[in-house]
Amino acid sequence: MNKTGYIFLLVCFFSKIVYGQYTDDLKKKTLEVKEASYTDSIRLFDIGNKVIELGKQTKQKSVEAEVYIYYGNHYFYKLDLAPAERHYLIAKKIAESTGRKDLKLLAEIRLSFLKFEKGNMLIAEDELKEHLIEAKTQKDYTNVVEIYNLLGIISETNNDTKEAVKYYLEGLTTSELHNLTYFPAVFRNNLALIKWTAGQDKEALIDFEKALAIGEKEKNSRLCSHIQMNLCMIKVTHNNPEQAMKLFAKVIEYSKKNNLPRELASNYLNLSSAFSNAGRNEEAMRYIDSAIYILQKQELKEELTKALLTKVNLTIEKKNLKEAKAILSTIEGLTKETHKLEDIASFHLMKYRVLDSEKKFEEALKEHLAYTKIKDSLNEQVNGKVIQVLQQSYDVQKKEVELERERSKSMLLEESNQKEKILKWIAIGTGIVVIIILALLLNNWYVRRLRKKQQAFSNKLIENIDNERKRIAFDLHDDIGQSLSIIKSRIVQKQHTEEKNLPEIEQALSTVIEQTREISKKLFPANIEKIGFIRSIALLVENIQYSTQLVCSFDISESIESLPLEQKTHLFRIIQECTNNTIKHSGASGLKIEILEKNKEFQFIYQDNGKGLSAKLSDDGIGLRSLKERAKILNGTLEFIDEKNSKGFKLIIKFKPTKV
Repeated sequence: MNKTGYIFLLVCFFSKIVYGQYTDDLKKKTLEVKEASYTDSIRLFDIGNKVIELGKQTKQKSVEAEVYIYYGNHYFYKLDLAPAERHYLIAKKIAESTGRKDLKLLAEIRLSFLKFEKGNMLIAEDELKEHLIEAKTQKDYTNVVEIYNLLGIISETNNDTKEAVKYYLEGLTTSELHNLTYFPAVFRNNLALIKWTAGQDKEALIDFEKALAIGEKEKNSRLCSHIQMNLCMIKVTHNNPEQAMKLFAKVIEYSKKNNLPRELASNYLNLSSAFSNAGRNEEAMRYIDSAIYILQKQELKEELTKALLTKVNLTIEKKNLKEAKAILSTIEGLTKETHKLEDIASFHLMKYRVLDSEKKFEEALKEHLAYTKIKDSLNEQVNGKVIQVLQQSYDVQKKEVELERERSKSMLLEESNQKEKILKWIAIGTGIVVIIILALLLNNWYVRRLRKKQQAFSNKLIENIDNERKRIAFDLHDDIGQSLSIIKSRIVQKQHTEEKNLPEIEQALSTVIEQTREISKKLFPANIEKIGFIRSIALLVENIQYSTQLVCSFDISESIESLPLEQKTHLFRIIQECTNNTIKHSGASGLKIEILEKNKEFQFIYQDNGKGLSAKLSDDGIGLRSLKERAKILNGTLEFIDEKNSKGFKLIIKFKPTKV
């Protein structure tokens, strides 16, 4: 790979790291926007604008749609429906342009629920059911459970509690099946409220506590506040005011801190009802007045109706019938607007109690019959048996969910194992390819290096041959040529003087012949063939001892003579090379030559007591290369022993005789 390629890879690598950091930061800040949507608008829009800008930088424009949905939620929580609708419409448009079907559908769901808040209940319900089909088709389970929750709320508003329970249980099952961790808390809280209303306090308490545990794990303070308020009411009902007030303090603190008047009033109202049910009217009256003040200011009619009904009950208990009648007059007008059957039933009950106290029994009876009729209708929808049946259905469904989850786990595990196998084989394949490539590269490098060495050896060999030829030429010119010239001069001289001195000329010719033989010996060791290998080595050793101060010894097996002439010649040349190196470079005082035979294998050993291998030979030297080449020709193995702590040089060659 060239330099440009490496730079490109580095740029891609660091870009991926930076992009990953941007993405993580974007997710974190988007969650901050969601949390801020429950609180003040200054922080919400400040963080939201930063997220939108970051989304543009990372080319994730769809996050802008998500931010606008949170903007809409913020206004919705404050019941400021016009800006909520405007922001939902913007979110829908952005999601559509960026291809985010899930966000587009969520914006449409919110817009449909806005219609419910504006009083278009039937239209809202029909649209949500259409959205539910679309969400299921797209397998968008987050939006599926969102719709189940909203349909449950609408069903409760329509006084169809049985239908609401069905939606909540369906939502709980779906959210648990698909690990949507936030929604199980919402559905359990909703179901617990219905159970509590139906007198199933223990079952309600279990659901509330499970919901709170999920809310705390998800760190959703708004949801936790709602659940804590519901737990607070149960604690009051069970005559445990200390625990109730601890929970209530947290709830009120959250509502005030986040400027949520509707929730604050609702919390005052719920606590007042709980104290009233517990027979603690003074405390109940204190909280109900606070709730009424906030609800009148915010014009929240449904919540105000409930608050006034609670106050009527308290005034009747205090025998203040005049005030009770005045409040009932206000409630009658409100129920005609809200159409809440539960509130209408409570209105008739309170009116019955006032008339009964005034001994207007005929009118009181009419009111009681009206109350009973509505209450019976409500009881058909909300009773322990109905909830129990629905709960059993949910339990069965939950088991199916667990089985489905186990099957999903098995499938995921199998899929994971399959992926691991594939990755394993890919890794093995990649490793094999890398090894092959490395082997080819290494082989290529080795071949090139070997060729260079062979080329260097060849060059050196040619140089040595030229030098040897030069030496032979000088020997012929300086020795034989000069001697022959002298003999020629003498012969000419003798011819002129007619003097005959044949012994002198004969002696000169003998010298020339001996010089010729010496040159011939150096060119080819003819003695090996004439007198044998061992005697040739004996003459070589004798000559070395005569011409140098070296003490020489040799021990050669007689079976060496059975070797082919070619092998003996190479052995002789090896010994010549070794002795020459010892004489020229080692500074040794002695040398030894051994050739032993064992198990039809010969072992040649040469050693001296000089400076060692490093002092005489280098790996690139012609001498060492020539020894190695001759060892190869012998089909033998060559070994140098050059120990640092011991002086001397030792060479071992093991070879087998070749067939002639």
